[in-house]
Amino acid sequence: MNENKKNKPVKFALDSSAAFYPYFTTRKAQSMYCVGAVLDGDIDREVLKRAVNDALNRFPLYKTKVIRGYGSYMLKSNDAEAEVFDLDGKVLKPIDTKLTHGYQFRLACRRDRLTLEMFHALTDANGAIAFLTAIIRRYRELCGVEFDGNCGVEAWNAAPKAGELEDGFKKYYKRISLRELNLKGMAGGVPHRIKGTLLKDGYILEDGVMDADKLLENARAMGVSLTAYVAGAVAYGIIRTSEVKRPIVIMVPVNLRKLFPTESLSNFVTFVRLIVKKEECASFEDCVKTCAAQLKEKAAKDKMQAFISTTVRAQRNFIFRAVPLFLKWILIRLGRLFMKSRQTIIISNLGGFDLPEQMGVDELLVNLNVSANNVQNLGIVSYRGRCKLTFTSAIAELDMPRATFEILSEQGVNVAKTGFIRNKDTDNAPITNIQEDKQYEKAKFRTTEKTLS
Repeated sequence: MNENKKNKPVKFALDSSAAFYPYFTTRKAQSMYCVGAVLDGDIDREVLKRAVNDALNRFPLYKTKVIRGYGSYMLKSNDAEAEVFDLDGKVLKPIDTKLTHGYQFRLACRRDRLTLEMFHALTDANGAIAFLTAIIRRYRELCGVEFDGNCGVEAWNAAPKAGELEDGFKKYYKRISLRELNLKGMAGGVPHRIKGTLLKDGYILEDGVMDADKLLENARAMGVSLTAYVAGAVAYGIIRTSEVKRPIVIMVPVNLRKLFPTESLSNFVTFVRLIVKKEECASFEDCVKTCAAQLKEKAAKDKMQAFISTTVRAQRNFIFRAVPLFLKWILIRLGRLFMKSRQTIIISNLGGFDLPEQMGVDELLVNLNVSANNVQNLGIVSYRGRCKLTFTSAIAELDMPRATFEILSEQGVNVAKTGFIRNKDTDNAPITNIQEDKQYEKAKFRTTEKTLS
């Protein structure tokens, strides 16, 4: 009897901000992102497979598959064995659950590099980093490396904490009426869109690595955060390389855990919209100040509280809860046809990380998904004194990312740059760096070349 209860599948509700992600998933598109690491030696794929299956026991929310309920999607525990795939260069392609045995993440490796791509319905990048580092710690343990119990990285055999399963949105929800909902304000207006030649299949990653202390020093000299400083560079890069007639809208995720304490390992972030108008920003400094002022105002605790309450209250509507899933799916997908993404670019800064030497991690990385309407996004992460900016591009033209790096270089930030093509056409080919063109050679940053074969 007890054994049967122990093995009975467990179901979890999707957190309040993740409820809509499954509705928009198709064979060609899925709300995803990728976190990854470069280790100090080649990775043994079989050992890594054992490591991820051990680590999954520590993260019950991720040891799941998405299923359909009467009126919503939900997560159900999954006892299947997780696989480790070859890092073939086809970044952020939708997860084929037949290949992953139902899991909504994909772990891959090649040589010294591993990546963890996750469906956003499971968690945000904060949870993904916790999962990734736990996998790496277990991998190193299986390779004979010993860890201190207080090393700051989750042990695979530690008991999950009850708070990790909570929905932070519901925890901090404050009752509001339907009249107080500001759904239109959350959607925003039509923004400037970056134009270019859509790639037929696959995306391009354009990386820039720089001294984190220098970048932070420059930001502090202007009295702004690193995120606002980089956002200003991106906005000015868009102005330099585009015919801008509409407002540039930069979406910046805000980690709500910093304002509303929780141990939750599900999604607990929201977005703020930074609006940059070309006619009001004649310089890089203008763009930075505009982004900084809006970020400070819009990410204030009272504004975030309002967003939390709006998110939860909208889903507690009786009619919304009563409608069956198949009808909801039709209505939401129809609505999606008439509403394109309302941002020019997303910039996500995961912040800085400090991992113990035993982890053997030389580099961390993060890259965001893109779409036909939102063609370029930027992920930022700092590690061991280096800040890495990674643009994901769905178009062939890389003028804006390169202009952003050039702008930072003009401010005295030395940018080392590598760009890796991720394309389905190179299934069996090595991942190689993008060939330098004349415009690229004239840029005021030094270039480092790195090839994986």
